[in-house]
Amino acid sequence: MKNIFNTSKLFILFLVLSVSGCSDYIELENKNDIPQKGFYNSESELNYALSGCYSTLRAPIAYEWMLSEIRSDNTFMNLTATTVPQNLQIYSNDIFEAPAFDSFIESYWGTTYQSIRSINALLEGLKTSYNPNSGTIEYGSFTITMTEAERKRIAGEASFMRAYHYFNLVRLYGGVFLIDKVVSSEESLRIPRSTVADIYKFILADLKNASENCISAKYGNTTDAQKAVQGKATVWAAKALLAKVYLTLGQKADALQLLTDVIGNSGHSILTGATGYANVFSSTNEMNAEIVFAIRFKSGALGYGSSLSNLFATNNTSVASQTKLAQPVGTRGSYNNPTAELYNSYATNDIRRDYSIKVYKPTATSLSSTWTYWAAKHNIATTVANDSELDWPVLRYSDVLLMYCEAVGANNPTTLGYLNQVHTRAGLTALTSANVNTQALYEKAVADERRWEFALENQRWFDLLRFSTTMPTINAKAVMNNHFAVMQPFYAQYDGAYTTAQLQQKTADPKFDLLPIPNSEIVTNTINPIQQNPGY
Repeated sequence: MKNIFNTSKLFILFLVLSVSGCSDYIELENKNDIPQKGFYNSESELNYALSGCYSTLRAPIAYEWMLSEIRSDNTFMNLTATTVPQNLQIYSNDIFEAPAFDSFIESYWGTTYQSIRSINALLEGLKTSYNPNSGTIEYGSFTITMTEAERKRIAGEASFMRAYHYFNLVRLYGGVFLIDKVVSSEESLRIPRSTVADIYKFILADLKNASENCISAKYGNTTDAQKAVQGKATVWAAKALLAKVYLTLGQKADALQLLTDVIGNSGHSILTGATGYANVFSSTNEMNAEIVFAIRFKSGALGYGSSLSNLFATNNTSVASQTKLAQPVGTRGSYNNPTAELYNSYATNDIRRDYSIKVYKPTATSLSSTWTYWAAKHNIATTVANDSELDWPVLRYSDVLLMYCEAVGANNPTTLGYLNQVHTRAGLTALTSANVNTQALYEKAVADERRWEFALENQRWFDLLRFSTTMPTINAKAVMNNHFAVMQPFYAQYDGAYTTAQLQQKTADPKFDLLPIPNSEIVTNTINPIQQNPGY
Protein backbone atom coordinates (compact mmCIF):
# COMPACT_ATOMS: atom_id res chain seq x y z
CA MET A 1 0.00 0.00 0.00
CA LYS A 2 1.35 3.42 -0.91
CA ASN A 3 2.37 5.89 1.71
CA ILE A 4 -0.05 8.72 2.42
CA PHE A 5 2.35 11.36 1.17
CA ASN A 6 4.67 10.91 -1.77
CA THR A 7 8.19 12.24 -1.88
CA SER A 8 7.11 15.49 -3.49
CA LYS A 9 5.45 16.54 -0.24
CA LEU A 10 8.80 17.14 1.43
CA PHE A 11 7.64 20.13 3.40
CA ILE A 12 5.02 18.04 5.19
CA LEU A 13 7.49 15.23 5.75
CA PHE A 14 9.90 17.77 7.20
CA LEU A 15 7.25 19.00 9.60
CA VAL A 16 6.49 15.46 10.72
CA LEU A 17 10.15 14.67 11.34
CA SER A 18 10.97 17.95 13.01
CA VAL A 19 8.21 17.92 15.61
CA SER A 20 9.76 18.56 19.00
CA GLY A 21 7.29 20.71 20.89
CA CYS A 22 5.54 24.01 20.64
CA SER A 23 8.75 25.89 21.34
CA ASP A 24 10.47 24.37 18.32
CA TYR A 25 7.57 25.27 16.06
CA ILE A 26 7.61 28.82 17.34
CA GLU A 27 11.31 29.17 16.61
CA LEU A 28 11.37 27.16 13.36
CA GLU A 29 13.32 29.22 10.85
CA ASN A 30 12.00 29.77 7.36
CA LYS A 31 14.47 31.36 4.96
CA ASN A 32 11.54 32.81 3.00
CA ASP A 33 10.18 34.66 6.06
CA ILE A 34 10.80 38.35 6.38
CA PRO A 35 12.26 39.09 9.84
CA GLN A 36 9.88 40.93 12.16
CA LYS A 37 12.47 43.33 13.51
CA GLY A 38 12.64 46.45 11.38
CA PHE A 39 10.04 45.26 8.90
CA TYR A 40 6.69 46.74 9.93
CA ASN A 41 7.47 50.30 8.89
CA SER A 42 4.82 51.09 6.29
CA GLU A 43 1.27 50.36 5.25
CA SER A 44 2.48 48.33 2.27
CA GLU A 45 4.67 46.16 4.49
CA LEU A 46 1.77 45.50 6.86
CA ASN A 47 -0.46 44.47 3.96
CA TYR A 48 2.31 42.27 2.63
CA ALA A 49 2.57 40.59 6.01
CA LEU A 50 -1.22 40.12 6.07
CA SER A 51 -1.07 38.26 2.77
CA GLY A 52 1.64 36.06 4.24
CA CYS A 53 -0.63 35.24 7.19
CA TYR A 54 -3.37 34.11 4.81
CA SER A 55 -0.92 31.80 3.06
CA THR A 56 -0.14 30.08 6.37
CA LEU A 57 -3.76 28.87 6.61
CA ARG A 58 -3.10 26.29 3.88
CA ALA A 59 -0.81 23.90 5.71
CA PRO A 60 -3.17 22.68 8.49
CA ILE A 61 -5.86 21.71 5.97
CA ALA A 62 -3.72 18.78 4.79
CA TYR A 63 -4.29 17.21 8.24
CA GLU A 64 -7.61 18.59 9.45
CA TRP A 65 -9.76 15.85 7.89
CA MET A 66 -7.76 13.21 9.79
CA LEU A 67 -8.75 14.82 13.08
CA SER A 68 -12.34 15.78 12.34
CA GLU A 69 -14.27 14.29 9.42
CA ILE A 70 -12.81 10.81 9.80
CA ARG A 71 -13.79 10.72 13.49
CA SER A 72 -17.42 11.18 12.47
CA ASP A 73 -19.86 8.80 10.80
CA ASN A 74 -19.20 10.40 7.40
CA THR A 75 -15.86 8.88 6.40
CA PHE A 76 -13.45 6.12 7.35
CA MET A 77 -10.03 4.68 6.60
CA ASN A 78 -10.72 2.18 3.82
CA LEU A 79 -7.33 0.45 3.68
CA THR A 80 -7.83 -2.77 5.58
CA ALA A 81 -4.66 -4.48 4.29
CA THR A 82 -2.32 -1.59 4.97
CA THR A 83 0.77 -1.93 7.15
CA VAL A 84 2.04 1.60 6.51
CA PRO A 85 2.45 3.34 9.90
CA GLN A 86 0.90 6.61 8.72
CA ASN A 87 -2.18 4.80 7.43
CA LEU A 88 -2.56 2.94 10.72
CA GLN A 89 -2.36 6.26 12.55
CA ILE A 90 -5.33 7.54 10.58
CA TYR A 91 -7.19 4.31 11.26
CA SER A 92 -6.49 4.57 15.00
CA ASN A 93 -7.96 8.08 15.03
CA ASP A 94 -10.99 6.77 13.14
CA ILE A 95 -11.79 4.52 16.10
CA PHE A 96 -10.67 6.91 18.87
CA GLU A 97 -7.40 5.17 19.66
CA ALA A 98 -4.90 7.76 18.46
CA PRO A 99 -1.70 7.74 20.54
CA ALA A 100 -0.19 10.93 21.91
CA PHE A 101 2.78 10.50 19.56
CA ASP A 102 0.61 10.42 16.40
CA SER A 103 2.66 12.40 13.88
CA PHE A 104 -0.37 13.85 12.07
CA ILE A 105 -1.92 15.14 15.28
CA GLU A 106 1.43 16.76 16.02
CA SER A 107 1.72 18.15 12.50
CA TYR A 108 -1.72 19.76 12.60
CA TRP A 109 -0.82 21.26 15.97
CA GLY A 110 2.56 22.46 14.72
CA THR A 111 1.41 24.03 11.45
CA THR A 112 -1.45 25.75 13.27
CA TYR A 113 0.85 27.28 15.86
CA GLN A 114 3.26 28.33 13.11
CA SER A 115 0.41 30.23 11.51
CA ILE A 116 -0.55 31.77 14.86
CA ARG A 117 3.05 32.94 15.29
CA SER A 118 2.91 34.81 11.96
CA ILE A 119 -0.42 36.36 12.90
CA ASN A 120 0.89 37.41 16.31
CA ALA A 121 3.89 39.06 14.71
CA LEU A 122 1.61 41.13 12.47
CA LEU A 123 -0.66 42.11 15.34
CA GLU A 124 2.38 43.20 17.36
CA GLY A 125 3.51 45.27 14.40
CA LEU A 126 0.09 46.94 14.47
CA LYS A 127 0.61 47.66 18.19
CA THR A 128 -2.37 45.65 19.35
CA SER A 129 -2.57 43.51 22.47
CA TYR A 130 -5.01 41.22 24.20
CA ASN A 131 -6.32 42.32 27.59
CA PRO A 132 -7.40 39.15 29.41
CA ASN A 133 -9.08 41.13 32.17
CA SER A 134 -11.50 42.96 29.89
CA GLY A 135 -11.50 40.28 27.19
CA THR A 136 -10.77 42.81 24.46
CA ILE A 137 -8.20 43.60 21.80
CA GLU A 138 -6.59 46.94 22.58
CA TYR A 139 -4.79 49.36 20.27
CA GLY A 140 -1.64 51.09 21.46
CA SER A 141 0.36 54.07 20.23
CA PHE A 142 1.11 53.79 16.51
CA THR A 143 3.45 55.89 14.37
CA ILE A 144 3.20 54.39 10.88
CA THR A 145 1.54 56.72 8.38
CA MET A 146 -1.84 55.19 7.53
CA THR A 147 -5.46 55.74 8.47
CA GLU A 148 -6.71 54.29 11.71
CA ALA A 149 -9.47 52.53 9.77
CA GLU A 150 -6.91 50.77 7.59
CA ARG A 151 -4.81 49.80 10.61
CA LYS A 152 -7.88 48.31 12.29
CA ARG A 153 -8.98 46.59 9.08
CA ILE A 154 -5.68 44.70 8.87
CA ALA A 155 -5.81 43.91 12.58
CA GLY A 156 -9.40 42.71 12.24
CA GLU A 157 -8.49 40.27 9.49
CA ALA A 158 -5.54 38.98 11.50
CA SER A 159 -7.77 38.58 14.55
CA PHE A 160 -10.24 36.56 12.46
CA MET A 161 -7.52 34.14 11.39
CA ARG A 162 -6.20 33.74 14.93
CA ALA A 163 -9.70 33.09 16.26
CA TYR A 164 -10.33 30.54 13.50
CA HIS A 165 -7.22 28.62 14.58
CA TYR A 166 -7.97 28.73 18.28
CA PHE A 167 -11.59 27.68 17.70
CA ASN A 168 -10.33 24.55 15.95
CA LEU A 169 -7.66 23.93 18.60
CA VAL A 170 -10.00 24.21 21.57
CA ARG A 171 -12.59 21.92 19.99
CA LEU A 172 -9.97 19.30 19.12
CA TYR A 173 -7.58 19.47 22.11
CA GLY A 174 -9.46 21.32 24.87
CA GLY A 175 -7.47 23.89 26.83
CA VAL A 176 -4.37 24.73 24.80
CA PHE A 177 -1.55 27.28 25.04
CA LEU A 178 -2.86 30.81 24.74
CA ILE A 179 -0.10 32.63 22.88
CA ASP A 180 -1.07 36.17 21.90
CA LYS A 181 2.40 37.51 21.09
CA VAL A 182 5.65 36.29 19.57
CA VAL A 183 7.61 34.42 22.23
CA SER A 184 11.03 32.83 22.39
CA SER A 185 11.68 29.15 22.98
CA GLU A 186 12.45 29.69 26.64
CA GLU A 187 9.39 31.87 27.14
CA SER A 188 7.15 29.28 25.52
CA LEU A 189 8.26 26.64 28.01
CA ARG A 190 6.81 28.74 30.82
CA ILE A 191 3.36 29.09 29.25
CA PRO A 192 0.88 26.70 30.88
CA ARG A 193 -2.22 25.26 29.28
CA SER A 194 -5.11 27.69 29.53
CA THR A 195 -8.58 26.66 30.54
CA VAL A 196 -11.21 26.07 27.87
CA ALA A 197 -13.11 29.09 29.22
CA ASP A 198 -10.04 31.35 28.82
CA ILE A 199 -9.46 30.15 25.26
CA TYR A 200 -13.06 30.93 24.34
CA LYS A 201 -12.75 34.36 25.98
CA PHE A 202 -9.74 35.01 23.74
CA ILE A 203 -11.61 33.78 20.64
CA LEU A 204 -14.54 36.06 21.41
CA ALA A 205 -12.20 39.05 21.81
CA ASP A 206 -10.59 38.40 18.43
CA LEU A 207 -13.88 37.88 16.61
CA LYS A 208 -15.46 40.97 18.12
CA ASN A 209 -12.43 42.94 16.96
CA ALA A 210 -12.81 41.43 13.48
CA SER A 211 -16.57 42.03 13.31
CA GLU A 212 -16.05 45.69 14.19
CA ASN A 213 -13.14 46.45 11.86
CA CYS A 214 -13.05 44.23 8.76
CA ILE A 215 -14.54 45.40 5.47
CA SER A 216 -18.33 45.51 5.68
CA ALA A 217 -19.32 46.05 2.05
CA LYS A 218 -22.13 43.82 0.81
CA TYR A 219 -21.18 40.97 -1.48
CA GLY A 220 -21.74 42.12 -5.07
CA ASN A 221 -21.58 45.82 -4.16
CA THR A 222 -17.87 46.16 -3.62
CA THR A 223 -15.80 48.89 -5.20
CA ASP A 224 -12.82 48.00 -7.35
CA ALA A 225 -10.52 48.68 -4.40
CA GLN A 226 -12.57 46.42 -2.14
CA LYS A 227 -12.66 43.65 -4.76
CA ALA A 228 -8.90 43.43 -4.31
CA VAL A 229 -9.48 41.98 -0.85
CA GLN A 230 -12.21 39.56 -1.88
CA GLY A 231 -11.38 36.21 -0.39
CA LYS A 232 -10.17 37.78 2.83
CA ALA A 233 -12.04 37.98 6.10
CA THR A 234 -14.98 40.39 6.13
CA VAL A 235 -17.31 41.63 8.83
CA TRP A 236 -19.78 39.00 7.60
CA ALA A 237 -17.27 36.16 7.90
CA ALA A 238 -16.37 37.33 11.41
CA LYS A 239 -20.01 37.51 12.48
CA ALA A 240 -20.78 34.09 10.99
CA LEU A 241 -17.82 32.49 12.77
CA LEU A 242 -18.67 34.32 16.00
CA ALA A 243 -22.22 32.96 15.72
CA LYS A 244 -20.84 29.42 15.44
CA VAL A 245 -18.71 30.03 18.53
CA TYR A 246 -21.77 31.27 20.41
CA LEU A 247 -23.75 28.20 19.34
CA THR A 248 -20.93 25.98 20.57
CA LEU A 249 -21.11 27.78 23.93
CA GLY A 250 -24.90 27.41 24.04
CA GLN A 251 -25.50 31.16 23.66
CA LYS A 252 -28.20 30.81 21.04
CA ALA A 253 -29.68 34.29 21.42
CA ASP A 254 -26.28 35.92 20.78
CA ALA A 255 -25.78 33.71 17.74
CA LEU A 256 -29.23 34.49 16.38
CA GLN A 257 -28.64 38.23 16.46
CA LEU A 258 -25.48 37.88 14.38
CA LEU A 259 -26.98 35.39 11.93
CA THR A 260 -29.97 37.66 11.34
CA ASP A 261 -27.56 40.47 10.48
CA VAL A 262 -25.55 38.32 8.04
CA ILE A 263 -28.69 37.03 6.32
CA GLY A 264 -30.24 40.47 6.01
CA ASN A 265 -27.24 42.63 5.19
CA SER A 266 -24.26 40.67 3.83
CA GLY A 267 -25.40 40.30 0.22
CA HIS A 268 -24.43 36.62 0.27
CA SER A 269 -26.92 34.13 -1.15
CA ILE A 270 -27.54 30.52 -2.18
CA LEU A 271 -26.51 29.52 -5.71
CA THR A 272 -29.67 28.11 -7.23
CA GLY A 273 -30.55 25.88 -10.16
CA ALA A 274 -29.70 22.32 -11.12
CA THR A 275 -25.97 23.09 -11.11
CA GLY A 276 -26.06 25.50 -8.18
CA TYR A 277 -24.50 23.13 -5.67
CA ALA A 278 -21.68 22.10 -8.02
CA ASN A 279 -21.01 25.74 -8.91
CA VAL A 280 -20.28 26.53 -5.26
CA PHE A 281 -17.09 24.45 -5.50
CA SER A 282 -16.09 25.08 -9.11
CA SER A 283 -12.49 26.17 -9.66
CA THR A 284 -13.80 28.58 -12.30
CA ASN A 285 -16.34 30.16 -9.94
CA GLU A 286 -14.24 30.90 -6.88
CA MET A 287 -15.41 33.33 -4.19
CA ASN A 288 -18.99 33.18 -5.45
CA ALA A 289 -21.97 34.58 -3.53
CA GLU A 290 -22.24 31.50 -1.34
CA ILE A 291 -18.65 31.57 -0.09
CA VAL A 292 -18.44 33.66 3.07
CA PHE A 293 -14.85 32.62 3.77
CA ALA A 294 -12.51 30.13 2.13
CA ILE A 295 -8.86 29.19 2.33
CA ARG A 296 -7.45 29.99 -1.08
CA PHE A 297 -5.32 27.65 -3.17
CA LYS A 298 -3.68 28.35 -6.52
CA SER A 299 -2.36 25.81 -9.00
CA GLY A 300 0.60 26.54 -11.24
CA ALA A 301 3.47 24.63 -9.59
CA LEU A 302 4.26 27.59 -7.32
CA GLY A 303 3.70 25.72 -4.06
CA TYR A 304 0.27 27.26 -3.48
CA GLY A 305 -1.85 24.31 -4.66
CA SER A 306 -3.86 21.90 -2.54
CA SER A 307 -2.85 18.27 -1.94
CA LEU A 308 -6.39 17.09 -1.20
CA SER A 309 -7.29 16.07 -4.75
CA ASN A 310 -4.34 13.67 -4.64
CA LEU A 311 -5.01 12.45 -1.12
CA PHE A 312 -8.68 11.69 -1.69
CA ALA A 313 -8.63 10.36 -5.29
CA THR A 314 -8.73 6.60 -5.81
CA ASN A 315 -5.45 4.91 -6.72
CA ASN A 316 -7.36 2.31 -8.75
CA THR A 317 -7.50 3.33 -12.43
CA SER A 318 -10.43 1.05 -13.26
CA VAL A 319 -12.47 2.45 -10.40
CA ALA A 320 -11.65 5.99 -11.48
CA SER A 321 -12.69 5.22 -15.04
CA GLN A 322 -16.04 3.74 -14.05
CA THR A 323 -16.89 6.50 -11.62
CA LYS A 324 -15.55 9.24 -13.91
CA LEU A 325 -13.33 10.66 -11.20
CA ALA A 326 -10.88 13.30 -12.32
CA GLN A 327 -7.33 12.05 -11.94
CA PRO A 328 -4.64 14.24 -10.42
CA VAL A 329 -1.09 13.63 -11.57
CA GLY A 330 1.11 11.85 -9.04
CA THR A 331 0.45 9.51 -6.14
CA ARG A 332 -3.23 9.18 -5.26
CA GLY A 333 -4.06 8.13 -1.74
CA SER A 334 -7.61 6.74 -1.56
CA TYR A 335 -8.06 8.32 1.86
CA ASN A 336 -11.07 9.78 3.66
CA ASN A 337 -13.55 7.43 2.03
CA PRO A 338 -17.26 8.20 2.48
CA THR A 339 -19.15 5.52 4.37
CA ALA A 340 -21.98 3.56 2.78
CA GLU A 341 -23.95 4.85 5.74
CA LEU A 342 -23.49 8.44 4.53
CA TYR A 343 -24.23 7.54 0.92
CA ASN A 344 -27.42 5.69 1.85
CA SER A 345 -28.65 8.50 4.09
CA TYR A 346 -29.23 10.73 1.05
CA ALA A 347 -32.42 10.60 -0.97
CA THR A 348 -31.64 9.04 -4.35
CA ASN A 349 -32.58 12.27 -6.12
CA ASP A 350 -30.47 14.51 -3.87
CA ILE A 351 -28.00 16.08 -6.29
CA ARG A 352 -25.47 16.54 -3.48
CA ARG A 353 -24.99 12.79 -3.13
CA ASP A 354 -23.65 12.06 -6.59
CA TYR A 355 -21.65 15.28 -6.68
CA SER A 356 -19.94 14.60 -3.34
CA ILE A 357 -19.57 10.81 -3.57
CA LYS A 358 -18.71 8.48 -6.42
CA VAL A 359 -19.47 4.79 -6.06
CA TYR A 360 -17.73 1.87 -7.75
CA LYS A 361 -20.19 -0.92 -8.51
CA PRO A 362 -18.42 -4.21 -9.27
CA THR A 363 -19.28 -6.00 -12.49
CA ALA A 364 -20.07 -9.69 -12.85
CA THR A 365 -16.41 -10.40 -13.56
CA SER A 366 -15.01 -8.32 -10.69
CA LEU A 367 -12.99 -10.07 -8.01
CA SER A 368 -14.90 -8.21 -5.31
CA SER A 369 -18.63 -7.82 -4.85
CA THR A 370 -18.28 -4.84 -2.53
CA TRP A 371 -19.35 -1.37 -3.54
CA THR A 372 -16.61 1.19 -2.87
CA TYR A 373 -17.19 4.88 -2.22
CA TRP A 374 -14.83 7.74 -3.07
CA ALA A 375 -14.69 11.39 -2.04
CA ALA A 376 -15.45 13.41 -5.16
CA LYS A 377 -16.27 16.88 -3.82
CA HIS A 378 -12.61 17.97 -3.61
CA ASN A 379 -11.48 15.98 -6.64
CA ILE A 380 -10.08 17.72 -9.69
CA ALA A 381 -7.61 16.78 -12.40
CA THR A 382 -4.19 18.34 -11.96
CA THR A 383 -1.13 18.54 -14.17
CA VAL A 384 1.27 18.73 -11.21
CA ALA A 385 1.09 16.50 -8.16
CA ASN A 386 -0.50 18.05 -5.06
CA ASP A 387 -1.33 21.21 -6.98
CA SER A 388 -5.12 21.42 -6.96
CA GLU A 389 -6.78 24.76 -7.65
CA LEU A 390 -9.78 24.05 -5.41
CA ASP A 391 -10.27 26.41 -2.47
CA TRP A 392 -11.31 25.03 0.91
CA PRO A 393 -14.67 26.43 2.07
CA VAL A 394 -14.69 27.40 5.75
CA LEU A 395 -17.98 29.30 5.89
CA ARG A 396 -20.79 29.16 3.37
CA TYR A 397 -24.09 31.02 3.24
CA SER A 398 -25.99 27.74 3.53
CA ASP A 399 -24.10 27.26 6.81
CA VAL A 400 -25.44 30.61 8.00
CA LEU A 401 -29.03 29.65 7.11
CA LEU A 402 -28.82 26.30 8.87
CA MET A 403 -27.12 27.82 11.93
CA TYR A 404 -30.09 30.20 12.11
CA CYS A 405 -32.43 27.18 12.18
CA GLU A 406 -30.27 25.63 14.89
CA ALA A 407 -30.23 28.82 16.96
CA VAL A 408 -34.01 29.27 16.85
CA GLY A 409 -34.44 25.58 17.60
CA ALA A 410 -38.07 25.31 16.51
CA ASN A 411 -40.21 25.22 13.40
CA ASN A 412 -41.70 28.52 12.28
CA PRO A 413 -42.25 30.07 8.84
CA THR A 414 -38.77 31.66 8.84
CA THR A 415 -36.80 28.58 9.91
CA LEU A 416 -38.77 26.34 7.56
CA GLY A 417 -38.10 28.80 4.74
CA TYR A 418 -34.36 28.85 5.40
CA LEU A 419 -34.24 25.06 5.76
CA ASN A 420 -36.03 24.71 2.44
CA GLN A 421 -33.67 27.09 0.65
CA VAL A 422 -30.96 24.52 1.24
CA HIS A 423 -33.19 21.46 0.89
CA THR A 424 -34.87 22.35 -2.41
CA ARG A 425 -31.62 23.57 -4.00
CA ALA A 426 -30.59 19.90 -3.76
CA GLY A 427 -33.52 18.93 -6.02
CA LEU A 428 -35.73 17.75 -3.16
CA THR A 429 -39.39 18.46 -2.48
CA ALA A 430 -39.91 21.23 0.05
CA LEU A 431 -40.45 20.17 3.64
CA THR A 432 -43.77 21.08 5.26
CA SER A 433 -44.62 21.83 8.87
CA ALA A 434 -45.96 18.29 9.13
CA ASN A 435 -42.45 16.96 8.43
CA VAL A 436 -41.03 18.83 11.45
CA ASN A 437 -43.98 18.95 13.84
CA THR A 438 -42.09 17.63 16.88
CA GLN A 439 -38.86 18.79 18.45
CA ALA A 440 -37.12 15.54 17.56
CA LEU A 441 -38.25 15.69 13.92
CA TYR A 442 -37.20 19.34 13.61
CA GLU A 443 -33.76 18.74 15.08
CA LYS A 444 -33.26 15.65 12.94
CA ALA A 445 -34.18 17.63 9.81
CA VAL A 446 -31.64 20.35 10.61
CA ALA A 447 -28.92 17.84 11.55
CA ASP A 448 -29.53 15.76 8.42
CA GLU A 449 -29.50 18.81 6.19
CA ARG A 450 -26.16 19.89 7.62
CA ARG A 451 -24.77 16.39 7.13
CA TRP A 452 -25.79 16.25 3.47
CA GLU A 453 -24.89 19.85 2.68
CA PHE A 454 -21.41 19.85 4.27
CA ALA A 455 -20.32 16.24 3.76
CA LEU A 456 -16.53 16.03 3.34
CA GLU A 457 -16.04 19.64 4.49
CA ASN A 458 -14.80 18.77 8.02
CA GLN A 459 -18.00 19.99 9.66
CA ARG A 460 -19.78 16.81 10.76
CA TRP A 461 -17.65 15.96 13.82
CA PHE A 462 -17.84 19.47 15.23
CA ASP A 463 -21.58 19.55 14.48
CA LEU A 464 -22.21 16.32 16.38
CA LEU A 465 -20.37 17.61 19.44
CA ARG A 466 -22.21 20.95 19.31
CA PHE A 467 -25.67 19.41 18.87
CA SER A 468 -25.56 18.06 22.42
CA THR A 469 -25.81 21.72 23.49
CA THR A 470 -28.05 23.22 20.80
CA MET A 471 -30.22 20.28 19.69
CA PRO A 472 -30.13 17.71 22.50
CA THR A 473 -32.25 15.08 20.75
CA ILE A 474 -29.15 14.55 18.53
CA ASN A 475 -26.59 12.78 20.68
CA ALA A 476 -23.05 12.38 19.35
CA LYS A 477 -22.34 9.17 21.24
CA ALA A 478 -25.62 7.58 20.16
CA VAL A 479 -24.88 8.53 16.55
CA MET A 480 -21.42 7.00 16.76
CA ASN A 481 -22.70 3.86 18.49
CA ASN A 482 -25.03 3.35 15.55
CA HIS A 483 -22.15 4.06 13.18
CA PHE A 484 -19.99 1.39 14.83
CA ALA A 485 -22.83 -1.12 14.64
CA VAL A 486 -23.13 -0.51 10.90
CA MET A 487 -19.36 -0.46 10.31
CA GLN A 488 -18.37 -3.44 12.50
CA PRO A 489 -18.04 -5.87 9.56
CA PHE A 490 -15.54 -3.50 7.99
CA TYR A 491 -13.49 -3.00 11.16
CA ALA A 492 -13.47 -6.78 11.64
CA GLN A 493 -11.15 -7.03 8.63
CA TYR A 494 -8.28 -5.46 10.59
CA ASP A 495 -5.92 -7.39 12.83
CA GLY A 496 -7.40 -7.59 16.30
CA ALA A 497 -10.96 -7.43 14.99
CA TYR A 498 -13.44 -5.60 17.18
CA THR A 499 -16.91 -6.72 18.12
CA THR A 500 -19.74 -4.19 17.94
CA ALA A 501 -19.76 -3.97 21.74
CA GLN A 502 -16.02 -3.26 21.84
CA LEU A 503 -16.36 -0.51 19.24
CA GLN A 504 -19.30 1.07 21.01
CA GLN A 505 -17.39 1.06 24.27
CA LYS A 506 -15.04 3.60 22.68
CA THR A 507 -17.72 6.29 22.86
CA ALA A 508 -17.53 6.08 26.66
CA ASP A 509 -13.74 6.51 26.65
CA PRO A 510 -12.28 10.00 27.38
CA LYS A 511 -10.48 9.76 24.03
CA PHE A 512 -13.85 10.25 22.34
CA ASP A 513 -14.06 13.89 23.38
CA LEU A 514 -10.55 15.21 22.78
CA LEU A 515 -7.34 14.45 20.94
CA PRO A 516 -4.13 14.13 22.96
CA ILE A 517 -1.84 17.07 23.52
CA PRO A 518 1.07 16.05 21.25
CA ASN A 519 3.58 13.95 23.13
CA SER A 520 6.37 16.26 21.96
CA GLU A 521 4.87 19.00 24.14
CA ILE A 522 4.80 16.73 27.17
CA VAL A 523 8.30 15.26 26.96
CA THR A 524 10.26 18.35 25.93
CA ASN A 525 8.95 20.68 28.61
CA THR A 526 11.06 20.09 31.72
CA ILE A 527 10.33 23.54 33.17
CA ASN A 528 6.54 23.55 33.33
CA PRO A 529 5.07 20.01 33.27
CA ILE A 530 2.11 19.80 30.89
CA GLN A 531 -0.92 17.79 31.88
CA GLN A 532 -2.10 15.34 29.23
CA ASN A 533 -5.77 14.96 28.29
CA PRO A 534 -7.63 12.13 30.06
CA GLY A 535 -7.23 8.65 28.60
CA TYR A 536 -3.84 9.18 26.96
